Amino acid sequence: MPLLVSLATRAARLRALAVAIVVALGYAATSGPLLLQPSPHFHFVDMAQSFLHGRLDTDTPRRSLGMAPKPGDPPGLQEAVDRHLRGANGQSNGWNDWASYRVLTLKGGETVKGVFPWKDTPGARQHEFYTLDGRLMIIDPDKDLRRGCDPKRPGAACDDVVYQVSFPPFPAVVMLPLTAVRGYKVNDVLVTLAFAVLSAVLLLYWLERLANAGLLGLNSRERLWIVALFAFGTVAFYCSVRGEVWFTALVMGMTLHIAYLMAAQGARRPLLAGLLLGLGVATRTPLLFAGIFLPLEALFPEGRWLGGRGKAELGPALRKLVLFGLPLLVIGAVLAWFNWKRWQNPLEFGHFYLLEGTRAPTRENGLFSFVFLNHNLGTAILNMPRLLLESPFVLISRHGLGILACTPAFFALLRRPPSAPEGAQPTDANREAARRGLMRNLTLTVAAVALPGLFYQNDGWQQFGYRFAMDFLPALMGLYALRLPRLTRGLKALIVLSIVVQLFGALTFGRLEQFYYD
Repeated sequence: MPLLVSLATRAARLRALAVAIVVALGYAATSGPLLLQPSPHFHFVDMAQSFLHGRLDTDTPRRSLGMAPKPGDPPGLQEAVDRHLRGANGQSNGWNDWASYRVLTLKGGETVKGVFPWKDTPGARQHEFYTLDGRLMIIDPDKDLRRGCDPKRPGAACDDVVYQVSFPPFPAVVMLPLTAVRGYKVNDVLVTLAFAVLSAVLLLYWLERLANAGLLGLNSRERLWIVALFAFGTVAFYCSVRGEVWFTALVMGMTLHIAYLMAAQGARRPLLAGLLLGLGVATRTPLLFAGIFLPLEALFPEGRWLGGRGKAELGPALRKLVLFGLPLLVIGAVLAWFNWKRWQNPLEFGHFYLLEGTRAPTRENGLFSFVFLNHNLGTAILNMPRLLLESPFVLISRHGLGILACTPAFFALLRRPPSAPEGAQPTDANREAARRGLMRNLTLTVAAVALPGLFYQNDGWQQFGYRFAMDFLPALMGLYALRLPRLTRGLKALIVLSIVVQLFGALTFGRLEQFYYD
Protein backbone atom coordinates (compact mmCIF):
# COMPACT_ATOMS: atom_id res chain seq x y z
CA MET A 1 0.00 0.00 0.00
CA PRO A 2 2.73 2.61 0.80
CA LEU A 3 4.30 1.78 -2.57
CA LEU A 4 1.00 2.45 -4.35
CA VAL A 5 0.65 5.73 -2.46
CA SER A 6 4.17 6.81 -3.38
CA LEU A 7 3.60 5.90 -7.03
CA ALA A 8 0.37 7.85 -7.05
CA THR A 9 2.12 10.82 -5.48
CA ARG A 10 4.93 10.59 -8.02
CA ALA A 11 2.40 10.41 -10.85
CA ALA A 12 0.61 13.46 -9.47
CA ARG A 13 3.87 15.36 -9.32
CA LEU A 14 4.68 14.43 -12.91
CA ARG A 15 1.25 15.65 -13.98
CA ALA A 16 1.83 18.90 -12.10
CA LEU A 17 5.20 19.36 -13.79
CA ALA A 18 3.65 18.69 -17.19
CA VAL A 19 0.89 21.23 -16.46
CA ALA A 20 3.45 23.85 -15.41
CA ILE A 21 5.50 23.35 -18.58
CA VAL A 22 2.54 23.31 -20.98
CA VAL A 23 0.84 26.33 -19.41
CA ALA A 24 4.10 28.31 -19.22
CA LEU A 25 4.96 27.58 -22.85
CA GLY A 26 1.40 28.26 -24.02
CA TYR A 27 1.23 31.58 -22.19
CA ALA A 28 4.71 32.62 -23.28
CA ALA A 29 4.01 31.82 -26.94
CA THR A 30 0.72 33.74 -26.82
CA SER A 31 2.28 36.68 -25.01
CA GLY A 32 4.96 36.86 -27.70
CA PRO A 33 6.52 40.34 -27.96
CA LEU A 34 4.70 41.44 -24.81
CA LEU A 35 6.98 39.16 -22.82
CA LEU A 36 10.15 40.92 -23.94
CA GLN A 37 9.75 44.12 -21.92
CA PRO A 38 7.76 45.57 -19.02
CA SER A 39 4.16 46.50 -19.78
CA PRO A 40 3.16 50.16 -20.24
CA HIS A 41 1.19 50.13 -16.98
CA PHE A 42 3.80 49.94 -14.23
CA HIS A 43 1.76 51.08 -11.23
CA PHE A 44 2.95 48.37 -8.83
CA VAL A 45 6.60 48.98 -9.68
CA ASP A 46 6.00 52.68 -9.06
CA MET A 47 4.38 51.91 -5.70
CA ALA A 48 7.28 49.61 -4.78
CA GLN A 49 9.73 52.40 -5.60
CA SER A 50 7.81 54.71 -3.25
CA PHE A 51 8.04 52.09 -0.49
CA LEU A 52 11.80 51.81 -1.04
CA HIS A 53 12.09 55.57 -0.53
CA GLY A 54 9.97 55.55 2.63
CA ARG A 55 6.90 57.23 1.17
CA LEU A 56 3.36 56.29 0.15
CA ASP A 57 2.79 58.88 -2.59
CA THR A 58 4.62 59.26 -5.91
CA ASP A 59 5.92 62.05 -8.09
CA THR A 60 6.00 59.96 -11.27
CA PRO A 61 2.88 61.57 -12.84
CA ARG A 62 4.64 64.95 -12.71
CA ARG A 63 6.79 63.71 -15.59
CA SER A 64 5.97 64.17 -19.25
CA LEU A 65 6.48 62.27 -22.47
CA GLY A 66 10.02 62.58 -23.85
CA MET A 67 11.34 64.30 -20.75
CA ALA A 68 15.11 64.05 -20.20
CA PRO A 69 16.11 61.68 -17.37
CA LYS A 70 17.11 63.40 -14.13
CA PRO A 71 20.25 62.73 -12.08
CA GLY A 72 19.53 60.05 -9.52
CA ASP A 73 16.60 58.53 -11.40
CA PRO A 74 16.07 54.82 -10.75
CA PRO A 75 16.98 52.68 -13.78
CA GLY A 76 14.33 52.75 -16.49
CA LEU A 77 12.09 55.44 -14.96
CA GLN A 78 11.78 57.74 -17.98
CA GLU A 79 11.51 54.76 -20.35
CA ALA A 80 8.57 53.50 -18.26
CA VAL A 81 6.96 56.93 -18.35
CA ASP A 82 7.33 57.12 -22.12
CA ARG A 83 5.86 53.62 -22.60
CA HIS A 84 2.85 54.57 -20.50
CA LEU A 85 2.19 57.96 -22.06
CA ARG A 86 2.95 57.35 -25.72
CA GLY A 87 -0.23 56.92 -27.74
CA ALA A 88 -0.61 55.46 -31.21
CA ASN A 89 -0.17 58.93 -32.70
CA GLY A 90 2.93 59.65 -30.63
CA GLN A 91 1.06 62.10 -28.41
CA SER A 92 0.64 61.72 -24.65
CA ASN A 93 -2.20 59.45 -23.51
CA GLY A 94 -2.29 60.91 -20.00
CA TRP A 95 -1.87 59.14 -16.67
CA ASN A 96 -4.20 56.15 -16.46
CA ASP A 97 -5.33 55.13 -12.95
CA TRP A 98 -2.96 57.21 -10.89
CA ALA A 99 -5.26 58.90 -8.35
CA SER A 100 -4.73 62.38 -6.95
CA TYR A 101 -6.06 65.10 -4.67
CA ARG A 102 -5.35 68.79 -4.18
CA VAL A 103 -3.62 70.43 -1.23
CA LEU A 104 -4.84 74.03 -0.90
CA THR A 105 -3.71 76.74 1.49
CA LEU A 106 -6.45 79.29 2.04
CA LYS A 107 -5.89 82.98 2.65
CA GLY A 108 -6.63 82.47 6.33
CA GLY A 109 -3.79 79.96 6.60
CA GLU A 110 -5.85 76.75 6.74
CA THR A 111 -4.56 73.87 4.62
CA VAL A 112 -7.19 71.53 3.20
CA LYS A 113 -6.90 68.32 1.19
CA GLY A 114 -9.52 67.13 -1.26
CA VAL A 115 -10.96 67.41 -4.77
CA PHE A 116 -13.26 69.51 -6.94
CA PRO A 117 -15.48 66.72 -8.38
CA TRP A 118 -17.44 69.16 -10.59
CA LYS A 119 -14.55 71.37 -11.63
CA ASP A 120 -15.29 70.57 -15.28
CA THR A 121 -18.96 71.60 -14.90
CA PRO A 122 -19.98 75.18 -15.71
CA GLY A 123 -21.78 77.00 -12.91
CA ALA A 124 -21.56 77.20 -9.14
CA ARG A 125 -20.83 73.51 -8.55
CA GLN A 126 -17.34 73.81 -9.99
CA HIS A 127 -16.31 75.50 -6.73
CA GLU A 128 -17.58 72.65 -4.51
CA PHE A 129 -14.54 71.21 -2.74
CA TYR A 130 -14.88 67.90 -0.90
CA THR A 131 -12.16 67.33 1.67
CA LEU A 132 -10.69 63.90 2.34
CA ASP A 133 -12.37 63.89 5.74
CA GLY A 134 -15.82 64.45 4.20
CA ARG A 135 -16.43 68.20 4.52
CA LEU A 136 -18.00 70.28 1.75
CA MET A 137 -16.40 73.68 1.23
CA ILE A 138 -16.98 76.36 -1.40
CA ILE A 139 -13.58 77.48 -2.72
CA ASP A 140 -12.76 79.65 -5.69
CA PRO A 141 -9.11 78.86 -6.51
CA ASP A 142 -8.73 82.23 -8.24
CA LYS A 143 -9.84 84.22 -5.18
CA ASP A 144 -9.57 82.18 -1.99
CA LEU A 145 -6.02 80.77 -2.04
CA ARG A 146 -2.90 82.18 -0.45
CA ARG A 147 -0.01 82.90 -2.78
CA GLY A 148 3.75 82.61 -2.46
CA CYS A 149 4.05 79.27 -0.62
CA ASP A 150 6.68 78.08 -3.11
CA PRO A 151 9.81 80.31 -3.09
CA LYS A 152 10.47 79.28 -6.69
CA ARG A 153 7.05 80.63 -7.74
CA PRO A 154 6.43 83.69 -5.51
CA GLY A 155 3.25 84.77 -7.28
CA ALA A 156 1.67 81.35 -7.69
CA ALA A 157 -1.35 80.15 -5.72
CA CYS A 158 -0.73 77.67 -2.90
CA ASP A 159 -2.22 74.78 -4.82
CA ASP A 160 -0.38 71.44 -4.95
CA VAL A 161 -1.32 67.95 -6.14
CA VAL A 162 -0.53 64.67 -4.37
CA TYR A 163 -0.42 61.53 -6.56
CA GLN A 164 -1.05 57.98 -5.39
CA VAL A 165 -1.28 54.57 -7.03
CA SER A 166 -4.93 53.63 -6.58
CA PHE A 167 -4.58 49.90 -5.90
CA PRO A 168 -4.12 47.63 -2.86
CA PRO A 169 -0.42 47.19 -2.06
CA PHE A 170 0.45 43.48 -1.91
CA PRO A 171 1.53 43.09 -5.58
CA ALA A 172 3.88 46.04 -5.02
CA VAL A 173 5.29 44.25 -1.96
CA VAL A 174 5.88 41.14 -4.10
CA MET A 175 7.72 43.22 -6.69
CA LEU A 176 9.69 45.23 -4.13
CA PRO A 177 12.84 43.01 -4.11
CA LEU A 178 12.91 42.98 -7.91
CA THR A 179 12.39 46.73 -8.01
CA ALA A 180 15.24 47.27 -5.55
CA VAL A 181 17.57 45.56 -8.05
CA ARG A 182 16.06 46.46 -11.41
CA GLY A 183 14.37 49.79 -10.76
CA TYR A 184 11.61 50.44 -13.27
CA LYS A 185 12.93 47.73 -15.58
CA VAL A 186 11.06 44.98 -13.71
CA ASN A 187 9.21 42.84 -16.26
CA ASP A 188 5.72 42.68 -14.78
CA VAL A 189 4.59 40.47 -17.68
CA LEU A 190 6.93 37.70 -16.50
CA VAL A 191 5.81 38.13 -12.90
CA THR A 192 2.17 37.89 -13.91
CA LEU A 193 2.79 34.84 -16.06
CA ALA A 194 4.61 33.07 -13.21
CA PHE A 195 1.63 33.51 -10.87
CA ALA A 196 -0.74 32.33 -13.61
CA VAL A 197 1.26 29.11 -14.07
CA LEU A 198 1.28 28.56 -10.31
CA SER A 199 -2.52 28.94 -10.30
CA ALA A 200 -2.91 26.11 -12.81
CA VAL A 201 -0.64 23.83 -10.77
CA LEU A 202 -2.49 24.62 -7.54
CA LEU A 203 -5.82 23.87 -9.17
CA LEU A 204 -4.51 20.49 -10.32
CA TYR A 205 -3.31 19.65 -6.80
CA TRP A 206 -6.68 20.66 -5.39
CA LEU A 207 -8.53 18.43 -7.85
CA GLU A 208 -6.15 15.56 -7.02
CA ARG A 209 -6.92 15.97 -3.34
CA LEU A 210 -10.66 16.05 -3.96
CA ALA A 211 -10.38 12.88 -6.04
CA ASN A 212 -8.30 11.10 -3.38
CA ALA A 213 -10.92 12.02 -0.80
CA GLY A 214 -13.64 10.41 -2.92
CA LEU A 215 -15.39 13.73 -3.54
CA LEU A 216 -14.60 13.92 -7.25
CA GLY A 217 -15.57 11.38 -9.88
CA LEU A 218 -13.26 12.61 -12.65
CA ASN A 219 -10.25 10.46 -13.48
CA SER A 220 -6.72 11.82 -13.87
CA ARG A 221 -7.09 12.59 -17.58
CA GLU A 222 -10.42 14.33 -17.04
CA ARG A 223 -8.88 16.42 -14.29
CA LEU A 224 -6.28 17.60 -16.79
CA TRP A 225 -9.14 18.65 -19.08
CA ILE A 226 -10.51 20.80 -16.24
CA VAL A 227 -7.11 22.42 -15.71
CA ALA A 228 -6.84 23.06 -19.46
CA LEU A 229 -10.27 24.71 -19.38
CA PHE A 230 -9.18 26.91 -16.49
CA ALA A 231 -5.82 27.93 -17.96
CA PHE A 232 -6.78 28.30 -21.62
CA GLY A 233 -10.58 28.37 -21.78
CA THR A 234 -11.48 31.14 -19.32
CA VAL A 235 -10.65 34.83 -18.97
CA ALA A 236 -7.57 33.71 -17.03
CA PHE A 237 -5.90 33.17 -20.44
CA TYR A 238 -6.04 36.66 -21.90
CA CYS A 239 -5.50 38.26 -18.48
CA SER A 240 -2.36 36.22 -17.76
CA VAL A 241 -0.31 37.06 -20.85
CA ARG A 242 -0.34 40.86 -20.64
CA GLY A 243 1.18 42.05 -17.38
CA GLU A 244 -0.35 45.51 -16.73
CA VAL A 245 -1.55 46.55 -13.31
CA TRP A 246 -5.21 45.51 -13.56
CA PHE A 247 -4.50 42.03 -14.92
CA THR A 248 -1.51 41.49 -12.64
CA ALA A 249 -3.69 42.10 -9.59
CA LEU A 250 -6.40 39.78 -10.92
CA VAL A 251 -3.91 36.98 -11.59
CA MET A 252 -2.15 37.30 -8.22
CA GLY A 253 -5.51 37.44 -6.47
CA MET A 254 -6.57 34.29 -8.32
CA THR A 255 -3.45 32.44 -7.14
CA LEU A 256 -4.01 33.46 -3.53
CA HIS A 257 -7.70 32.54 -3.80
CA ILE A 258 -6.94 28.99 -4.96
CA ALA A 259 -4.35 28.54 -2.21
CA TYR A 260 -6.85 29.88 0.34
CA LEU A 261 -9.56 27.45 -0.77
CA MET A 262 -7.12 24.55 -0.45
CA ALA A 263 -6.15 25.59 3.08
CA ALA A 264 -9.73 26.37 4.09
CA GLN A 265 -11.41 23.23 2.77
CA GLY A 266 -12.45 21.22 5.77
CA ALA A 267 -11.08 24.10 7.89
CA ARG A 268 -7.90 22.02 8.01
CA ARG A 269 -5.41 24.93 8.15
CA PRO A 270 -7.28 27.99 9.45
CA LEU A 271 -4.26 30.15 10.31
CA LEU A 272 -2.74 29.68 6.85
CA ALA A 273 -6.15 30.22 5.25
CA GLY A 274 -6.53 33.52 7.09
CA LEU A 275 -3.06 34.64 6.00
CA LEU A 276 -3.70 33.73 2.35
CA LEU A 277 -7.09 35.41 2.32
CA GLY A 278 -5.67 38.53 3.98
CA LEU A 279 -2.97 38.77 1.32
CA GLY A 280 -5.68 38.18 -1.28
CA VAL A 281 -7.68 41.12 0.06
CA ALA A 282 -4.48 43.20 -0.02
CA THR A 283 -4.37 42.33 -3.74
CA ARG A 284 -8.04 42.34 -4.77
CA THR A 285 -10.52 43.71 -2.23
CA PRO A 286 -13.50 41.62 -3.52
CA LEU A 287 -11.75 38.54 -2.14
CA LEU A 288 -12.81 39.69 1.33
CA PHE A 289 -16.20 38.13 0.58
CA ALA A 290 -14.58 34.74 -0.01
CA GLY A 291 -14.07 34.79 3.74
CA ILE A 292 -17.40 32.98 4.20
CA PHE A 293 -15.90 29.72 2.87
CA LEU A 294 -13.85 28.68 5.90
CA PRO A 295 -16.61 29.42 8.47
CA LEU A 296 -19.01 27.35 6.36
CA GLU A 297 -16.47 24.53 6.22
CA ALA A 298 -15.82 24.75 9.97
CA LEU A 299 -19.44 24.92 11.10
CA PHE A 300 -20.82 22.44 8.56
CA PRO A 301 -18.25 19.61 8.51
CA GLU A 302 -19.14 16.93 5.99
CA GLY A 303 -22.07 19.10 4.97
CA ARG A 304 -23.91 18.92 8.32
CA TRP A 305 -24.39 21.60 11.00
CA LEU A 306 -22.38 20.68 14.09
CA GLY A 307 -24.25 22.93 16.51
CA GLY A 308 -26.32 20.03 17.76
CA ARG A 309 -23.36 17.75 18.34
CA GLY A 310 -22.27 19.34 21.60
CA LYS A 311 -19.34 21.37 22.86
CA ALA A 312 -16.87 18.60 22.05
CA GLU A 313 -17.11 19.49 18.35
CA LEU A 314 -18.32 23.08 18.47
CA GLY A 315 -15.39 24.24 20.61
CA PRO A 316 -12.64 23.16 18.19
CA ALA A 317 -14.58 24.73 15.30
CA LEU A 318 -14.77 28.05 17.12
CA ARG A 319 -11.04 27.88 17.86
CA LYS A 320 -10.44 27.41 14.13
CA LEU A 321 -12.51 30.51 13.43
CA VAL A 322 -10.39 32.48 15.89
CA LEU A 323 -7.17 31.28 14.25
CA PHE A 324 -8.63 32.16 10.86
CA GLY A 325 -9.53 35.66 12.02
CA LEU A 326 -6.17 36.55 13.59
CA PRO A 327 -4.13 37.13 10.41
CA LEU A 328 -7.16 38.77 8.79
CA LEU A 329 -7.34 41.28 11.64
CA VAL A 330 -3.61 42.02 11.46
CA ILE A 331 -3.57 42.48 7.69
CA GLY A 332 -6.84 44.41 7.85
CA ALA A 333 -5.34 46.79 10.40
CA VAL A 334 -2.29 47.35 8.18
CA LEU A 335 -4.50 48.04 5.16
CA ALA A 336 -6.69 50.41 7.18
CA TRP A 337 -3.58 52.33 8.29
CA PHE A 338 -2.29 52.37 4.70
CA ASN A 339 -5.56 53.83 3.44
CA TRP A 340 -5.86 56.32 6.28
CA LYS A 341 -2.38 57.69 5.74
CA ARG A 342 -3.09 58.15 2.02
CA TRP A 343 -6.76 59.19 1.97
CA GLN A 344 -7.84 59.79 5.59
CA ASN A 345 -10.30 56.95 5.10
CA PRO A 346 -9.51 53.38 6.26
CA LEU A 347 -11.69 51.86 3.52
CA GLU A 348 -10.50 53.96 0.56
CA PHE A 349 -7.80 52.61 -1.77
CA GLY A 350 -8.10 55.59 -4.10
CA HIS A 351 -10.51 54.64 -6.87
CA PHE A 352 -12.89 57.46 -5.93
CA TYR A 353 -10.04 59.90 -6.61
CA LEU A 354 -9.25 58.79 -10.16
CA LEU A 355 -9.18 61.89 -12.39
CA GLU A 356 -9.33 63.87 -9.13
CA GLY A 357 -12.82 62.56 -8.44
CA THR A 358 -14.32 63.98 -11.65
CA ARG A 359 -15.52 60.67 -13.17
CA ALA A 360 -19.24 61.28 -13.64
CA PRO A 361 -20.55 57.83 -12.53
CA THR A 362 -18.50 57.94 -9.33
CA ARG A 363 -19.17 61.52 -8.26
CA GLU A 364 -22.91 61.16 -8.88
CA ASN A 365 -23.53 57.64 -7.55
CA GLY A 366 -20.46 56.63 -5.54
CA LEU A 367 -18.36 53.56 -6.17
CA PHE A 368 -21.28 51.17 -5.57
CA SER A 369 -24.92 51.67 -6.51
CA PHE A 370 -28.01 49.85 -7.80
CA VAL A 371 -27.73 52.22 -10.76
CA PHE A 372 -24.92 50.06 -12.15
CA LEU A 373 -26.62 46.68 -11.67
CA ASN A 374 -28.52 46.33 -14.94
CA HIS A 375 -25.57 47.23 -17.16
CA ASN A 376 -23.12 45.11 -15.17
CA LEU A 377 -25.39 42.06 -15.32
CA GLY A 378 -25.50 42.33 -19.10
CA THR A 379 -21.75 42.72 -19.31
CA ALA A 380 -21.01 39.84 -16.96
CA ILE A 381 -23.41 37.28 -18.38
CA LEU A 382 -25.15 38.23 -21.61
CA ASN A 383 -22.76 40.23 -23.82
CA MET A 384 -22.27 38.51 -27.18
CA PRO A 385 -20.00 39.25 -30.16
CA ARG A 386 -21.32 40.85 -33.33
CA LEU A 387 -21.01 38.54 -36.33
CA LEU A 388 -20.60 40.25 -39.71
CA LEU A 389 -20.64 39.12 -43.33
CA GLU A 390 -17.62 41.25 -44.16
CA SER A 391 -14.20 41.94 -42.67
CA PRO A 392 -13.38 41.79 -39.79
CA PHE A 393 -16.35 39.33 -39.48
CA VAL A 394 -16.31 39.52 -35.65
CA LEU A 395 -16.69 42.61 -33.46
CA ILE A 396 -16.42 42.62 -29.68
CA SER A 397 -17.49 45.43 -27.38
CA ARG A 398 -14.74 46.87 -25.22
CA HIS A 399 -17.10 46.16 -22.33
CA GLY A 400 -16.21 42.52 -23.01
CA LEU A 401 -18.01 39.28 -23.69
CA GLY A 402 -20.25 37.70 -21.08
CA ILE A 403 -19.07 34.66 -19.14
CA LEU A 404 -21.07 32.12 -21.17
CA ALA A 405 -19.92 33.58 -24.49
CA CYS A 406 -16.30 33.56 -23.28
CA THR A 407 -16.45 30.05 -21.84
CA PRO A 408 -19.24 27.97 -23.42
CA ALA A 409 -18.17 25.00 -21.28
CA PHE A 410 -19.79 26.77 -18.32
CA PHE A 411 -23.19 25.88 -19.78
CA ALA A 412 -22.63 22.57 -17.97
CA LEU A 413 -23.21 24.44 -14.71
CA LEU A 414 -26.85 24.78 -15.69
CA ARG A 415 -27.32 21.02 -15.50
CA ARG A 416 -28.60 19.42 -12.35
CA PRO A 417 -25.67 17.76 -10.53
CA PRO A 418 -25.69 13.96 -10.26
CA SER A 419 -26.66 12.28 -7.02
CA ALA A 420 -23.15 10.90 -6.63
CA PRO A 421 -19.92 11.13 -8.66
CA GLU A 422 -19.39 8.01 -10.72
CA GLY A 423 -16.25 6.17 -9.75
CA ALA A 424 -15.82 7.97 -6.41
CA GLN A 425 -14.82 5.66 -3.58
CA PRO A 426 -16.38 5.33 -1.11
CA THR A 427 -19.84 6.56 -2.10
CA ASP A 428 -21.62 6.16 1.24
CA ALA A 429 -24.11 8.66 2.62
CA ASN A 430 -21.52 10.56 4.66
CA ARG A 431 -19.23 11.05 1.67
CA GLU A 432 -22.13 12.19 -0.50
CA ALA A 433 -23.20 14.66 2.20
CA ALA A 434 -19.63 16.00 2.32
CA ARG A 435 -19.56 16.44 -1.46
CA ARG A 436 -22.89 18.24 -1.52
CA GLY A 437 -21.86 20.37 1.44
CA LEU A 438 -18.67 21.41 -0.35
CA MET A 439 -20.64 22.26 -3.50
CA ARG A 440 -23.03 24.38 -1.44
CA ASN A 441 -20.19 26.22 0.27
CA LEU A 442 -18.46 26.91 -3.02
CA THR A 443 -21.72 28.11 -4.56
CA LEU A 444 -22.22 30.56 -1.71
CA THR A 445 -18.60 31.70 -2.04
CA VAL A 446 -19.00 32.36 -5.76
CA ALA A 447 -22.16 34.36 -5.09
CA ALA A 448 -20.60 36.31 -2.21
CA VAL A 449 -17.61 37.37 -4.31
CA ALA A 450 -19.52 38.00 -7.55
CA LEU A 451 -22.53 39.97 -6.32
CA PRO A 452 -20.79 43.11 -4.94
CA GLY A 453 -19.00 43.60 -8.26
CA LEU A 454 -22.35 43.82 -10.04
CA PHE A 455 -23.03 47.06 -8.15
CA TYR A 456 -19.59 48.54 -8.88
CA GLN A 457 -19.18 51.68 -10.98
CA ASN A 458 -16.87 49.92 -13.47
CA ASP A 459 -17.86 46.86 -15.51
CA GLY A 460 -14.22 46.10 -16.39
CA TRP A 461 -14.19 48.41 -19.44
CA GLN A 462 -11.39 47.71 -21.91
CA GLN A 463 -11.54 43.92 -21.76
CA PHE A 464 -12.08 40.89 -23.98
CA GLY A 465 -14.22 39.09 -21.44
CA TYR A 466 -15.66 39.95 -18.04
CA ARG A 467 -12.33 40.16 -16.21
CA PHE A 468 -13.82 40.53 -12.73
CA ALA A 469 -14.82 36.86 -13.04
CA MET A 470 -11.20 36.18 -12.07
CA ASP A 471 -12.13 37.05 -8.48
CA PHE A 472 -14.54 34.10 -8.16
CA LEU A 473 -13.09 31.83 -10.85
CA PRO A 474 -11.18 29.51 -8.43
CA ALA A 475 -14.32 28.67 -6.44
CA LEU A 476 -16.29 28.35 -9.69
CA MET A 477 -13.77 25.86 -11.11
CA GLY A 478 -13.95 23.73 -7.98
CA LEU A 479 -17.73 23.77 -8.17
CA TYR A 480 -17.61 22.94 -11.88
CA ALA A 481 -15.44 19.86 -11.33
CA LEU A 482 -17.55 18.62 -8.41
CA ARG A 483 -20.75 18.84 -10.44
CA LEU A 484 -19.48 16.67 -13.31
CA PRO A 485 -19.89 12.89 -13.06
CA ARG A 486 -17.61 12.50 -16.09
CA LEU A 487 -16.50 14.39 -19.19
CA THR A 488 -18.61 13.42 -22.18
CA ARG A 489 -17.58 14.08 -25.75
CA GLY A 490 -20.01 16.99 -25.80
CA LEU A 491 -18.38 18.58 -22.76
CA LYS A 492 -14.92 18.09 -24.21
CA ALA A 493 -16.10 19.77 -27.41
CA LEU A 494 -17.33 22.74 -25.35
CA ILE A 495 -13.96 22.92 -23.59
CA VAL A 496 -12.16 22.97 -26.94
CA LEU A 497 -14.56 25.67 -28.17
CA SER A 498 -13.86 27.70 -25.01
CA ILE A 499 -10.11 27.43 -25.64
CA VAL A 500 -10.56 28.60 -29.24
CA VAL A 501 -12.59 31.62 -28.09
CA GLN A 502 -10.07 32.54 -25.42
CA LEU A 503 -7.12 32.08 -27.76
CA PHE A 504 -8.73 34.60 -30.09
CA GLY A 505 -9.06 37.03 -27.18
CA ALA A 506 -5.52 36.47 -25.92
CA LEU A 507 -4.09 37.12 -29.38
CA THR A 508 -6.24 40.11 -30.36
CA PHE A 509 -7.04 42.08 -27.20
CA GLY A 510 -4.88 45.19 -27.03
CA ARG A 511 -3.15 44.23 -30.30
CA LEU A 512 -5.64 43.94 -33.19
CA GLU A 513 -7.98 46.85 -32.60
CA GLN A 514 -10.09 46.19 -35.71
CA PHE A 515 -11.94 43.48 -33.79
CA TYR A 516 -13.10 45.82 -31.00
CA TYR A 517 -15.59 48.69 -30.79
CA ASP A 518 -16.50 51.19 -28.06
